[in-house]
Amino acid sequence: MDKEVYETSSNEAKYVDSHGVPIMEGVGQSEPVTGLQRKLKARHIQMIAIGSNIGTGLFIGSGKGLHTGGPLSLVLAFVLIAISLTIMMQCLGEMAVVLPVSGSFTRYATRFYDPALGFAMGWQYWLAWVAVFGAEASAFVLLINFWNQNTALTPLWISIFLVINLAIHLAPVRVFGEVEFYVSAMKVLAVIIFIIVVWAIMAGAGPDGQKHGGEYWRLPGLDAGIHNGFKGLGSVFVTAAFAAGGTEMVGVVAGEAQHPRYNLPRAIRTLMWRIFIFYIVSMLFLTFVVPYDSDGLIGTKNANSSPFVLAIKSAGIRVLPHILNAVVMICVCSVGSTSIYISSRTLKAMSEDGFVWKFFGKTDSKGRPYIALIFTGTIGTALSYLNCSSTGAKVFGWFSSISGMAFFIAWLVIIACNWRFRAALKAQNDDTLERRFAFKQPLFPWLSLFAFGAILFMAICQFIVSVWPIGAKPSAATFFANYVGVPIFLVMWAGYKLIYRTRWLKLTEVDLQTGRRDEDPEEVAMLEKYAALPRGKRALSYLHF
Repeated sequence: MDKEVYETSSNEAKYVDSHGVPIMEGVGQSEPVTGLQRKLKARHIQMIAIGSNIGTGLFIGSGKGLHTGGPLSLVLAFVLIAISLTIMMQCLGEMAVVLPVSGSFTRYATRFYDPALGFAMGWQYWLAWVAVFGAEASAFVLLINFWNQNTALTPLWISIFLVINLAIHLAPVRVFGEVEFYVSAMKVLAVIIFIIVVWAIMAGAGPDGQKHGGEYWRLPGLDAGIHNGFKGLGSVFVTAAFAAGGTEMVGVVAGEAQHPRYNLPRAIRTLMWRIFIFYIVSMLFLTFVVPYDSDGLIGTKNANSSPFVLAIKSAGIRVLPHILNAVVMICVCSVGSTSIYISSRTLKAMSEDGFVWKFFGKTDSKGRPYIALIFTGTIGTALSYLNCSSTGAKVFGWFSSISGMAFFIAWLVIIACNWRFRAALKAQNDDTLERRFAFKQPLFPWLSLFAFGAILFMAICQFIVSVWPIGAKPSAATFFANYVGVPIFLVMWAGYKLIYRTRWLKLTEVDLQTGRRDEDPEEVAMLEKYAALPRGKRALSYLHF
Protein backbone atom coordinates (compact mmCIF):
# COMPACT_ATOMS: atom_id res chain seq x y z
CA MET A 1 0.00 0.00 0.00
CA ASP A 2 1.15 3.54 -0.63
CA LYS A 3 2.96 5.32 2.18
CA GLU A 4 3.11 9.07 2.70
CA VAL A 5 4.77 11.40 5.20
CA TYR A 6 3.05 14.00 7.34
CA GLU A 7 4.33 16.37 10.03
CA THR A 8 3.11 16.24 13.61
CA SER A 9 2.77 19.27 15.83
CA SER A 10 6.13 18.42 17.36
CA ASN A 11 7.77 18.42 13.92
CA GLU A 12 8.53 14.71 14.11
CA ALA A 13 8.12 12.86 10.82
CA LYS A 14 5.88 9.83 10.97
CA TYR A 15 4.79 7.38 8.30
CA VAL A 16 1.16 6.60 7.63
CA ASP A 17 -0.56 4.12 5.35
CA SER A 18 -3.08 5.06 2.71
CA HIS A 19 -5.78 5.32 5.42
CA GLY A 20 -3.76 7.74 7.53
CA VAL A 21 -2.80 5.21 10.20
CA PRO A 22 0.66 5.84 11.77
CA ILE A 23 2.99 2.92 11.08
CA MET A 24 6.32 3.95 12.59
CA GLU A 25 7.67 5.35 15.82
CA GLY A 26 8.71 8.96 16.21
CA VAL A 27 12.30 10.11 16.05
CA GLY A 28 14.18 10.49 19.28
CA GLN A 29 11.36 9.51 21.60
CA SER A 30 12.20 8.14 25.01
CA GLU A 31 8.92 6.24 25.04
CA PRO A 32 7.46 4.75 21.87
CA VAL A 33 4.10 5.86 20.53
CA THR A 34 3.23 2.21 20.00
CA GLY A 35 2.20 1.74 23.65
CA LEU A 36 4.97 -0.75 24.48
CA GLN A 37 6.98 0.11 27.57
CA ARG A 38 10.78 0.00 27.66
CA LYS A 39 11.02 -2.22 30.74
CA LEU A 40 13.69 -4.71 29.61
CA LYS A 41 16.91 -3.78 31.38
CA ALA A 42 20.53 -4.65 30.62
CA ARG A 43 20.48 -7.90 32.58
CA HIS A 44 17.24 -8.96 30.87
CA ILE A 45 18.64 -8.33 27.38
CA GLN A 46 21.94 -10.00 28.21
CA MET A 47 20.41 -13.15 29.70
CA ILE A 48 17.71 -13.37 27.03
CA ALA A 49 20.52 -13.21 24.46
CA ILE A 50 22.39 -16.00 26.24
CA GLY A 51 19.52 -18.36 26.97
CA SER A 52 16.55 -17.45 24.75
CA ASN A 53 17.25 -20.10 22.11
CA ILE A 54 18.43 -22.83 24.49
CA GLY A 55 15.37 -25.03 24.56
CA THR A 56 13.54 -27.81 22.81
CA GLY A 57 15.64 -27.75 19.66
CA LEU A 58 18.82 -28.34 21.64
CA PHE A 59 17.48 -30.62 24.37
CA ILE A 60 15.12 -32.74 22.22
CA GLY A 61 15.44 -31.89 18.51
CA SER A 62 19.13 -32.76 18.55
CA GLY A 63 18.11 -36.38 19.11
CA LYS A 64 16.19 -36.35 15.83
CA GLY A 65 19.23 -34.97 14.01
CA LEU A 66 21.53 -37.56 15.59
CA HIS A 67 19.22 -40.42 14.64
CA THR A 68 18.62 -39.25 11.06
CA GLY A 69 22.03 -37.91 10.07
CA GLY A 70 24.52 -39.51 12.44
CA PRO A 71 27.08 -37.88 14.76
CA LEU A 72 29.22 -36.11 12.15
CA SER A 73 26.16 -34.63 10.43
CA LEU A 74 24.90 -33.28 13.74
CA VAL A 75 28.17 -31.57 14.59
CA LEU A 76 28.74 -30.18 11.07
CA ALA A 77 25.19 -28.78 10.90
CA PHE A 78 25.59 -26.91 14.17
CA VAL A 79 29.04 -25.62 13.20
CA LEU A 80 27.70 -24.13 9.95
CA ILE A 81 24.64 -22.71 11.72
CA ALA A 82 26.87 -21.19 14.42
CA ILE A 83 29.14 -19.43 11.92
CA SER A 84 26.21 -18.17 9.83
CA LEU A 85 24.25 -16.85 12.81
CA THR A 86 27.25 -15.09 14.30
CA ILE A 87 27.60 -13.12 11.05
CA MET A 88 23.84 -12.62 10.67
CA MET A 89 23.58 -11.11 14.14
CA GLN A 90 26.34 -8.65 13.30
CA CYS A 91 24.18 -7.53 10.38
CA LEU A 92 21.08 -7.23 12.56
CA GLY A 93 23.01 -5.44 15.29
CA GLU A 94 24.09 -2.67 12.93
CA MET A 95 20.47 -1.90 12.11
CA ALA A 96 18.93 -2.47 15.55
CA VAL A 97 21.39 -0.15 17.31
CA VAL A 98 20.64 2.68 14.87
CA LEU A 99 16.91 1.94 14.51
CA PRO A 100 15.66 0.13 17.66
CA VAL A 101 12.05 -0.08 16.52
CA SER A 102 9.40 -2.49 17.74
CA GLY A 103 9.15 -5.44 15.36
CA SER A 104 12.76 -5.04 14.23
CA PHE A 105 13.67 -6.76 10.98
CA THR A 106 10.09 -7.46 9.88
CA ARG A 107 9.77 -3.67 9.68
CA TYR A 108 13.19 -3.24 8.11
CA ALA A 109 11.98 -5.30 5.14
CA THR A 110 9.14 -2.80 4.63
CA ARG A 111 11.34 0.22 5.16
CA PHE A 112 14.37 -0.78 3.11
CA TYR A 113 12.84 -2.79 0.26
CA ASP A 114 9.13 -3.05 -0.28
CA PRO A 115 5.91 -3.34 1.79
CA ALA A 116 5.20 -6.69 0.11
CA LEU A 117 8.40 -8.15 1.54
CA GLY A 118 7.56 -6.79 4.98
CA PHE A 119 4.06 -8.26 4.77
CA ALA A 120 5.32 -11.73 3.80
CA MET A 121 8.18 -11.66 6.31
CA GLY A 122 5.95 -10.51 9.15
CA TRP A 123 3.45 -13.32 8.68
CA GLN A 124 6.21 -15.86 8.11
CA TYR A 125 7.92 -14.90 11.37
CA TRP A 126 4.61 -14.92 13.24
CA LEU A 127 3.92 -18.41 11.85
CA ALA A 128 7.41 -19.56 12.88
CA TRP A 129 6.88 -18.67 16.52
CA VAL A 130 3.33 -20.00 16.66
CA ALA A 131 4.72 -23.27 15.28
CA VAL A 132 7.41 -23.14 17.95
CA PHE A 133 4.66 -22.91 20.57
CA GLY A 134 3.05 -26.02 19.11
CA ALA A 135 6.41 -27.79 19.11
CA GLU A 136 6.98 -26.89 22.76
CA ALA A 137 3.60 -28.38 23.66
CA SER A 138 4.60 -31.56 21.81
CA ALA A 139 7.92 -31.63 23.65
CA PHE A 140 6.19 -31.11 27.00
CA VAL A 141 4.05 -34.21 26.39
CA LEU A 142 7.10 -36.14 25.17
CA LEU A 143 9.03 -35.33 28.34
CA ILE A 144 6.16 -36.34 30.62
CA ASN A 145 6.06 -39.67 28.76
CA PHE A 146 9.46 -40.32 30.31
CA TRP A 147 7.54 -40.92 33.54
CA ASN A 148 3.99 -41.67 32.37
CA GLN A 149 3.14 -42.99 28.90
CA ASN A 150 -0.63 -42.99 29.38
CA THR A 151 -1.79 -41.24 26.18
CA ALA A 152 -5.26 -40.70 27.64
CA LEU A 153 -3.73 -37.98 29.84
CA THR A 154 -2.26 -36.01 26.90
CA PRO A 155 -5.02 -33.32 26.99
CA LEU A 156 -4.29 -32.77 30.69
CA TRP A 157 -0.55 -32.31 30.11
CA ILE A 158 -1.20 -29.86 27.27
CA SER A 159 -3.65 -27.90 29.43
CA ILE A 160 -1.04 -27.58 32.19
CA PHE A 161 1.50 -26.35 29.63
CA LEU A 162 -0.96 -23.74 28.31
CA VAL A 163 -1.93 -22.44 31.74
CA ILE A 164 1.73 -21.96 32.72
CA ASN A 165 2.60 -20.08 29.54
CA LEU A 166 -0.46 -17.88 29.25
CA ALA A 167 -0.31 -16.94 32.95
CA ILE A 168 3.12 -15.36 32.42
CA HIS A 169 1.63 -12.96 29.89
CA LEU A 170 -1.13 -11.79 32.20
CA ALA A 171 1.60 -9.92 34.08
CA PRO A 172 3.47 -6.79 32.87
CA VAL A 173 6.39 -7.20 30.45
CA ARG A 174 8.80 -6.72 33.36
CA VAL A 175 7.58 -10.03 34.78
CA PHE A 176 8.30 -11.73 31.46
CA GLY A 177 11.81 -10.29 31.60
CA GLU A 178 12.34 -11.55 35.15
CA VAL A 179 11.03 -15.04 34.31
CA GLU A 180 13.26 -15.24 31.26
CA PHE A 181 16.24 -14.00 33.26
CA TYR A 182 16.04 -16.74 35.86
CA VAL A 183 14.96 -19.54 33.52
CA SER A 184 17.71 -18.60 31.05
CA ALA A 185 20.19 -18.78 33.92
CA MET A 186 18.83 -22.25 34.69
CA LYS A 187 19.25 -23.29 31.04
CA VAL A 188 22.85 -22.11 30.98
CA LEU A 189 23.59 -23.92 34.23
CA ALA A 190 21.92 -27.11 32.97
CA VAL A 191 24.01 -27.18 29.77
CA ILE A 192 27.25 -26.52 31.67
CA ILE A 193 26.44 -29.29 34.19
CA PHE A 194 25.60 -31.64 31.32
CA ILE A 195 28.94 -30.95 29.61
CA ILE A 196 30.83 -31.58 32.86
CA VAL A 197 28.88 -34.77 33.63
CA VAL A 198 29.32 -36.15 30.11
CA TRP A 199 33.02 -35.34 30.22
CA ALA A 200 33.22 -37.40 33.40
CA ILE A 201 31.17 -40.22 31.82
CA MET A 202 33.52 -40.27 28.81
CA ALA A 203 36.41 -40.76 31.23
CA GLY A 204 34.63 -43.70 32.88
CA ALA A 205 33.33 -41.91 35.98
CA GLY A 206 29.81 -43.32 35.60
CA PRO A 207 28.53 -46.14 37.84
CA ASP A 208 29.14 -48.68 35.04
CA GLY A 209 32.76 -47.53 34.64
CA GLN A 210 32.56 -47.60 30.84
CA LYS A 211 34.88 -45.22 28.99
CA HIS A 212 33.84 -43.60 25.71
CA GLY A 213 35.96 -42.45 22.82
CA GLY A 214 34.77 -42.39 19.25
CA GLU A 215 33.19 -45.85 19.12
CA TYR A 216 29.71 -44.46 18.47
CA TRP A 217 31.07 -42.74 15.36
CA ARG A 218 31.99 -46.15 13.86
CA LEU A 219 28.78 -48.09 14.40
CA PRO A 220 27.28 -50.23 11.60
CA GLY A 221 25.15 -48.10 9.31
CA LEU A 222 27.46 -45.07 9.52
CA ASP A 223 29.75 -43.94 6.74
CA ALA A 224 32.54 -41.83 8.28
CA GLY A 225 30.09 -40.75 10.99
CA ILE A 226 27.23 -39.94 8.60
CA HIS A 227 23.93 -41.82 8.41
CA ASN A 228 21.83 -41.80 5.20
CA GLY A 229 24.54 -40.12 3.12
CA PHE A 230 24.16 -36.55 1.83
CA LYS A 231 20.42 -36.53 2.50
CA GLY A 232 21.11 -37.49 6.10
CA LEU A 233 23.42 -34.49 6.43
CA GLY A 234 20.97 -32.23 4.59
CA SER A 235 18.10 -33.21 6.87
CA VAL A 236 19.92 -32.07 10.02
CA PHE A 237 20.26 -28.43 8.92
CA VAL A 238 16.58 -27.65 9.56
CA THR A 239 16.87 -29.32 12.98
CA ALA A 240 19.83 -27.08 13.79
CA ALA A 241 17.91 -24.05 12.51
CA PHE A 242 14.99 -24.88 14.78
CA ALA A 243 17.37 -25.27 17.72
CA ALA A 244 19.13 -21.95 17.06
CA GLY A 245 15.95 -20.09 16.10
CA GLY A 246 15.42 -17.19 18.46
CA THR A 247 18.96 -15.86 18.17
CA GLU A 248 17.49 -12.91 16.27
CA MET A 249 15.12 -12.27 19.20
CA VAL A 250 17.55 -9.66 20.54
CA GLY A 251 16.65 -7.51 17.54
CA VAL A 252 12.93 -7.96 18.13
CA VAL A 253 13.08 -6.88 21.79
CA ALA A 254 15.07 -3.77 20.79
CA GLY A 255 11.80 -1.81 20.82
CA GLU A 256 11.42 -2.53 24.55
CA ALA A 257 15.08 -2.28 25.52
CA GLN A 258 16.68 0.45 27.59
CA HIS A 259 19.90 1.99 26.23
CA PRO A 260 20.09 0.01 22.95
CA ARG A 261 23.46 1.49 21.95
CA TYR A 262 24.97 -0.02 25.07
CA ASN A 263 22.95 -3.17 25.68
CA LEU A 264 22.40 -4.62 22.19
CA PRO A 265 26.07 -4.75 21.10
CA ARG A 266 26.99 -6.42 24.40
CA ALA A 267 24.36 -9.08 23.86
CA ILE A 268 25.44 -9.67 20.26
CA ARG A 269 29.16 -9.90 21.06
CA THR A 270 28.55 -12.88 23.35
CA LEU A 271 26.75 -14.81 20.60
CA MET A 272 29.76 -16.60 19.10
CA TRP A 273 30.95 -17.89 22.47
CA ARG A 274 27.57 -19.06 23.74
CA ILE A 275 26.80 -20.87 20.48
CA PHE A 276 30.21 -22.54 20.58
CA ILE A 277 29.78 -23.69 24.19
CA PHE A 278 26.07 -24.44 24.33
CA TYR A 279 25.67 -25.95 20.87
CA ILE A 280 28.86 -27.21 19.31
CA VAL A 281 30.56 -28.49 22.47
CA SER A 282 27.38 -30.04 23.88
CA MET A 283 26.54 -31.68 20.53
CA LEU A 284 30.08 -33.04 20.16
CA PHE A 285 30.03 -34.52 23.65
CA LEU A 286 26.53 -35.92 23.09
CA THR A 287 27.68 -37.93 20.07
CA PHE A 288 30.33 -39.66 22.21
CA VAL A 289 27.85 -41.04 24.77
CA VAL A 290 24.60 -41.56 22.80
CA PRO A 291 24.59 -43.82 19.71
CA TYR A 292 22.59 -42.65 16.69
CA ASP A 293 20.35 -45.74 16.89
CA SER A 294 19.59 -45.38 20.60
CA ASP A 295 16.02 -46.30 21.51
CA GLY A 296 14.18 -43.24 22.83
CA LEU A 297 15.46 -40.66 20.33
CA ILE A 298 12.93 -38.89 18.11
CA GLY A 299 12.66 -40.99 14.97
CA THR A 300 12.62 -44.28 16.84
CA LYS A 301 9.48 -46.20 17.83
CA ASN A 302 9.83 -45.45 21.53
CA ALA A 303 10.68 -41.74 21.42
CA ASN A 304 10.07 -40.47 24.94
CA SER A 305 13.12 -38.58 26.11
CA SER A 306 15.76 -35.96 25.55
CA PRO A 307 19.11 -37.31 24.31
CA PHE A 308 20.66 -35.35 27.19
CA VAL A 309 18.63 -37.44 29.63
CA LEU A 310 19.43 -40.64 27.73
CA ALA A 311 23.16 -39.87 27.92
CA ILE A 312 23.08 -39.78 31.70
CA LYS A 313 20.58 -42.61 32.09
CA SER A 314 22.59 -44.98 29.88
CA ALA A 315 25.65 -44.43 32.10
CA GLY A 316 23.76 -45.98 35.02
CA ILE A 317 23.17 -42.73 36.95
CA ARG A 318 19.77 -43.04 38.62
CA VAL A 319 18.47 -39.75 40.07
CA LEU A 320 20.08 -37.15 37.79
CA PRO A 321 18.11 -38.15 34.63
CA HIS A 322 14.86 -37.35 36.43
CA ILE A 323 16.18 -33.99 37.64
CA LEU A 324 17.45 -33.10 34.17
CA ASN A 325 14.15 -34.14 32.58
CA ALA A 326 12.33 -31.78 34.96
CA VAL A 327 14.74 -28.96 34.13
CA VAL A 328 14.20 -29.53 30.41
CA MET A 329 10.44 -29.31 31.01
CA ILE A 330 10.91 -25.89 32.64
CA CYS A 331 13.03 -24.83 29.66
CA VAL A 332 10.26 -25.97 27.31
CA CYS A 333 7.75 -23.80 29.16
CA SER A 334 10.17 -20.87 28.93
CA VAL A 335 10.52 -21.18 25.16
CA GLY A 336 6.74 -21.47 24.90
CA SER A 337 6.40 -18.18 26.77
CA THR A 338 9.03 -16.59 24.53
CA SER A 339 7.20 -17.74 21.40
CA ILE A 340 3.98 -16.04 22.56
CA TYR A 341 5.93 -12.87 23.38
CA ILE A 342 7.67 -12.67 20.00
CA SER A 343 4.69 -13.64 17.85
CA SER A 344 2.36 -11.18 19.59
CA ARG A 345 4.89 -8.33 19.18
CA THR A 346 5.34 -9.24 15.52
CA LEU A 347 1.55 -9.16 15.01
CA LYS A 348 1.37 -5.80 16.75
CA ALA A 349 4.12 -4.39 14.51
CA MET A 350 2.25 -5.62 11.42
CA SER A 351 -0.91 -3.86 12.59
CA GLU A 352 1.02 -0.59 12.87
CA ASP A 353 2.37 -1.12 9.36
CA GLY A 354 -1.16 -1.58 8.03
CA PHE A 355 -0.71 -5.29 7.25
CA VAL A 356 -3.46 -6.50 9.62
CA TRP A 357 -6.39 -4.83 11.36
CA LYS A 358 -5.15 -2.00 13.53
CA PHE A 359 -6.95 -3.23 16.66
CA PHE A 360 -4.18 -5.88 16.94
CA GLY A 361 -1.89 -3.00 17.90
CA LYS A 362 -3.85 -1.94 20.99
CA THR A 363 -2.01 -2.13 24.31
CA ASP A 364 -3.28 -1.95 27.86
CA SER A 365 -2.02 0.25 30.68
CA LYS A 366 0.79 -2.23 31.44
CA GLY A 367 2.18 -2.18 27.90
CA ARG A 368 0.84 -5.57 26.79
CA PRO A 369 -0.58 -5.89 23.25
CA TYR A 370 -3.56 -7.75 24.68
CA ILE A 371 -5.53 -8.41 21.49
CA ALA A 372 -2.44 -9.72 19.70
CA LEU A 373 -1.71 -11.87 22.75
CA ILE A 374 -5.23 -13.29 22.85
CA PHE A 375 -5.26 -14.07 19.11
CA THR A 376 -1.80 -15.63 19.11
CA GLY A 377 -2.54 -17.60 22.26
CA THR A 378 -5.76 -18.93 20.75
CA ILE A 379 -4.03 -20.17 17.59
CA GLY A 380 -1.19 -21.64 19.65
CA THR A 381 -3.70 -23.43 21.86
CA ALA A 382 -5.44 -24.97 18.85
CA LEU A 383 -2.13 -26.20 17.44
CA SER A 384 -1.08 -27.60 20.81
CA TYR A 385 -4.10 -29.87 21.03
CA LEU A 386 -3.09 -31.54 17.75
CA ASN A 387 -1.02 -33.75 20.02
CA CYS A 388 -4.28 -35.40 21.09
CA SER A 389 -4.79 -36.86 17.61
CA SER A 390 -1.22 -37.96 16.90
CA THR A 391 1.97 -38.82 18.73
CA GLY A 392 3.95 -35.99 20.28
CA ALA A 393 7.09 -36.99 18.36
CA LYS A 394 5.27 -36.78 15.01
CA VAL A 395 3.66 -33.41 15.74
CA PHE A 396 7.00 -32.12 17.03
CA GLY A 397 8.54 -33.05 13.67
CA TRP A 398 5.89 -31.08 11.77
CA PHE A 399 6.23 -27.92 13.80
CA SER A 400 10.03 -27.99 14.01
CA SER A 401 10.26 -28.24 10.19
CA ILE A 402 7.81 -25.35 9.70
CA SER A 403 9.63 -23.06 12.12
CA GLY A 404 13.10 -24.15 10.98
CA MET A 405 12.36 -23.17 7.39
CA ALA A 406 10.79 -19.91 8.52
CA PHE A 407 13.96 -19.08 10.44
CA PHE A 408 16.05 -19.73 7.31
CA ILE A 409 13.91 -17.19 5.42
CA ALA A 410 14.10 -14.68 8.28
CA TRP A 411 17.89 -14.87 8.45
CA LEU A 412 18.20 -14.40 4.68
CA VAL A 413 15.93 -11.34 4.84
CA ILE A 414 17.93 -9.86 7.74
CA ILE A 415 21.19 -10.07 5.79
CA ALA A 416 19.54 -8.68 2.65
CA CYS A 417 18.09 -5.78 4.70
CA ASN A 418 21.55 -5.01 6.03
CA TRP A 419 22.92 -4.73 2.50
CA ARG A 420 20.12 -2.31 1.64
CA PHE A 421 20.67 -0.39 4.88
CA ARG A 422 24.35 0.05 4.06
CA ALA A 423 23.58 1.12 0.49
CA ALA A 424 21.01 3.67 1.69
CA LEU A 425 23.47 5.15 4.19
CA LYS A 426 25.97 5.62 1.37
CA ALA A 427 23.40 7.07 -1.04
CA GLN A 428 22.19 9.57 1.54
CA ASN A 429 25.69 10.49 2.80
CA ASP A 430 24.77 9.35 6.32
CA ASP A 431 27.86 8.86 8.49
CA THR A 432 26.06 7.02 11.31
CA LEU A 433 28.39 4.01 11.22
CA GLU A 434 31.47 6.24 11.34
CA ARG A 435 30.50 8.00 14.56
CA ARG A 436 31.87 7.31 18.01
CA PHE A 437 30.39 4.24 19.72
CA ALA A 438 28.90 3.00 16.44
CA PHE A 439 28.37 -0.76 16.21
CA LYS A 440 29.86 -1.97 12.91
CA GLN A 441 30.25 -5.47 11.50
CA PRO A 442 33.75 -6.54 10.37
CA LEU A 443 34.82 -7.42 6.81
CA PHE A 444 31.70 -6.07 5.11
CA PRO A 445 30.38 -7.37 2.69
CA TRP A 446 32.39 -10.60 2.49
CA LEU A 447 31.29 -12.24 5.73
CA SER A 448 27.65 -11.41 5.08
CA LEU A 449 27.91 -12.86 1.57
CA PHE A 450 29.29 -16.08 3.03
CA ALA A 451 26.51 -16.29 5.62
CA PHE A 452 23.82 -15.63 3.00
CA GLY A 453 25.26 -18.37 0.76
CA ALA A 454 25.54 -20.84 3.64
CA ILE A 455 21.95 -20.29 4.80
CA LEU A 456 20.66 -20.55 1.23
CA PHE A 457 22.59 -23.82 0.80
CA MET A 458 21.00 -25.25 3.96
CA ALA A 459 17.52 -24.22 2.75
CA ILE A 460 18.18 -25.95 -0.60
CA CYS A 461 19.27 -29.11 1.26
CA GLN A 462 15.93 -29.13 3.07
CA PHE A 463 14.17 -28.78 -0.30
CA ILE A 464 16.04 -31.84 -1.62
CA VAL A 465 15.12 -33.88 1.46
CA SER A 466 11.49 -32.72 1.18
CA VAL A 467 11.21 -33.77 -2.48
CA TRP A 468 13.18 -37.01 -2.06
CA PRO A 469 12.62 -38.00 1.60
CA ILE A 470 14.84 -40.47 3.40
CA GLY A 471 13.45 -44.00 3.32
CA ALA A 472 10.20 -43.05 1.56
CA LYS A 473 8.81 -42.26 -1.86
CA PRO A 474 8.26 -38.64 -2.91
CA SER A 475 4.83 -37.33 -1.97
CA ALA A 476 3.03 -34.01 -1.78
CA ALA A 477 2.19 -34.63 1.87
CA THR A 478 5.85 -35.06 2.82
CA PHE A 479 6.92 -32.03 0.80
CA PHE A 480 4.39 -29.66 2.36
CA ALA A 481 4.99 -31.04 5.86
CA ASN A 482 8.70 -30.21 5.53
CA TYR A 483 8.71 -27.18 3.22
CA VAL A 484 5.33 -25.47 3.53
CA GLY A 485 6.84 -22.22 4.80
CA VAL A 486 8.51 -21.36 1.48
CA PRO A 487 5.35 -21.60 -0.71
CA ILE A 488 3.42 -19.59 1.90
CA PHE A 489 6.10 -16.89 1.91
CA LEU A 490 6.26 -16.66 -1.89
CA VAL A 491 2.46 -16.58 -2.28
CA MET A 492 2.12 -13.82 0.33
CA TRP A 493 4.91 -11.76 -1.22
CA ALA A 494 3.65 -12.11 -4.79
CA GLY A 495 0.00 -11.74 -3.78
CA TYR A 496 0.58 -8.50 -1.90
CA LYS A 497 2.57 -7.02 -4.80
CA LEU A 498 -0.13 -7.94 -7.32
CA ILE A 499 -2.97 -6.55 -5.20
CA TYR A 500 -1.33 -3.31 -4.04
CA ARG A 501 1.09 -2.80 -6.97
CA THR A 502 3.97 -1.95 -4.66
CA ARG A 503 7.45 -1.09 -5.89
CA TRP A 504 10.93 -1.31 -4.45
CA LEU A 505 12.03 1.90 -2.81
CA LYS A 506 14.87 3.90 -4.27
CA LEU A 507 17.91 4.21 -2.01
CA THR A 508 17.27 7.94 -1.62
CA GLU A 509 13.70 7.18 -0.51
CA VAL A 510 14.67 4.75 2.26
CA ASP A 511 13.72 6.20 5.65
CA LEU A 512 16.77 6.23 7.91
CA GLN A 513 15.37 8.64 10.50
CA THR A 514 12.04 7.44 11.83
CA GLY A 515 12.54 5.39 14.98
CA ARG A 516 16.01 6.66 15.80
CA ARG A 517 16.53 7.54 19.42
CA ASP A 518 18.79 10.36 20.42
CA GLU A 519 21.69 9.55 22.71
CA ASP A 520 20.77 10.30 26.30
CA PRO A 521 23.39 11.42 28.84
CA GLU A 522 23.09 8.23 30.89
CA GLU A 523 23.70 6.02 27.83
CA VAL A 524 26.70 8.10 26.74
CA ALA A 525 28.15 7.90 30.25
CA MET A 526 27.78 4.11 30.23
CA LEU A 527 29.53 3.85 26.85
CA GLU A 528 32.37 6.14 27.89
CA LYS A 529 32.86 4.22 31.14
CA TYR A 530 33.01 0.93 29.22
CA ALA A 531 35.43 2.33 26.62
CA ALA A 532 37.77 3.53 29.37
CA LEU A 533 38.09 0.07 30.93
CA PRO A 534 41.18 -2.09 30.28
CA ARG A 535 40.56 -5.01 27.92
CA GLY A 536 40.43 -7.55 30.76
CA LYS A 537 37.85 -5.60 32.76
CA ARG A 538 35.75 -5.15 29.63
CA ALA A 539 35.56 -8.92 29.30
CA LEU A 540 34.69 -9.34 32.99
CA SER A 541 31.92 -6.75 32.69
CA TYR A 542 29.92 -9.24 30.62
CA LEU A 543 29.66 -11.47 33.67
CA HIS A 544 27.86 -8.76 35.66
CA PHE A 545 24.07 -8.79 35.47
